[in-house]
Amino acid sequence: MIRKKSHTPLLAAIVLLLWGMSSTAAAKGPIRFGVRGGLQTQSIHASKDEVLGLFGADKDFGYQLGFMARFDLPIMFIQPELMYSSHRFSMNMEDGVSGKVSLKNVELPVMVGAKVAFLRVMAGPVFNLMNDTKNKMGRTSMAVNSDITRSLLAYQLGVGVELGKIIFDVRYGGQFKKAEQTVIVGESQARNYKLRMNQWQFNLGYFF
Repeated sequence: MIRKKSHTPLLAAIVLLLWGMSSTAAAKGPIRFGVRGGLQTQSIHASKDEVLGLFGADKDFGYQLGFMARFDLPIMFIQPELMYSSHRFSMNMEDGVSGKVSLKNVELPVMVGAKVAFLRVMAGPVFNLMNDTKNKMGRTSMAVNSDITRSLLAYQLGVGVELGKIIFDVRYGGQFKKAEQTVIVGESQARNYKLRMNQWQFNLGYFF
């Protein structure tokens, strides 16, 4: 099952906001553009269910790739990014059935930070622009479908180093509102779960 969610009006508003920010930054300092990518781990915690036996999900490694812009202001910087991320995890159910679920997102982090020498600290909101979930269950006599819907707004915190045009940072990401997962086994009634989703990212970037 595939579930896609887009927020076209929100995306248009964010583009206008970034355009305004770029105009302000252009008057005060240089604007740099670059690319960023790296690995991420996704931790997902689901509650146990007496009917389906869903008791948790094993975290796995994923990746993210995208573009970034840096607006250097006198005492801080603003760094909007457009990122594509993908990761998988195993969902464990009753009777030894397990399933692989992949979750792909298009995200817009807007990081605000400060730089001291070659060190950087940053934090900011992350706008979820699109969800795409797929699942593949193990051997079972019943079809199992699962959808995961993340909230529109999340956050990231991070620290990093910057050596010339090359940057490296470590980030922690979380949700302001728990994600929702819908599971259907065979012809049974759909059951909904609240998921706590947290991630660590290890990023390498380059400014042109």
